[in-house]
Amino acid sequence: KIEIKEEEIKTLEEMKKGFMQKIFSQEIRFKDENGNDYPEWEEKRLGDIVGISIYQPTTITSSDFKNNGQYKVFGANGYIGHYDKFNHELSQVAISCRGENSGIVNYIEEKTWITGNSMVINLDNGKSLTKKFLYYLLSSQNLKYMVTGSGQPQITRRDVELHLIFVPSLQEQEIIANFLSLFDEKIEIEKEALDTLKDIKKGLLQQMFV
Repeated sequence: KIEIKEEEIKTLEEMKKGFMQKIFSQEIRFKDENGNDYPEWEEKRLGDIVGISIYQPTTITSSDFKNNGQYKVFGANGYIGHYDKFNHELSQVAISCRGENSGIVNYIEEKTWITGNSMVINLDNGKSLTKKFLYYLLSSQNLKYMVTGSGQPQITRRDVELHLIFVPSLQEQEIIANFLSLFDEKIEIEKEALDTLKDIKKGLLQQMFV
């Protein structure tokens, strides 16, 4: 059962990846409720999009973490602790910009302290780009070309500002984001089922060898 569940998750992840490649290469295009095509996608640099803000937040060290802190701290590529404050009230799209994980795209939960190891692409005041669409779009791209430095790999704000993307209408962005979110939701359900199976197995083994 565990092996079957792992194969199901792998298949879903591969399907999602395949759809992302076809969607963002515009091999697949969605239509509106009347069956009409949406407008052509526009090529833009991230730094030129109205309302967007790109920056590295203030970094805090592990000595600042609070074991009983109410809010999560997001580091280079994951949640690394808790703190008693947050520096982003809303969810954010960010690119890891320091260390070996530089170039990895993350969708970070609301009310989180995001450290300077991530380059935030803040769309809170933007009206032409949605966060989930941008997250999926950037996740489909190889951003490693931005990485500089051998001793300490990093990505600069200027690199992110100059990055070119193709932007569809807001309506098509919503459709694309909702479609790909279905895969994420299903994958998450299957991963939870997998964890449950592993816990059952662990419990059975403990009973057998007591």
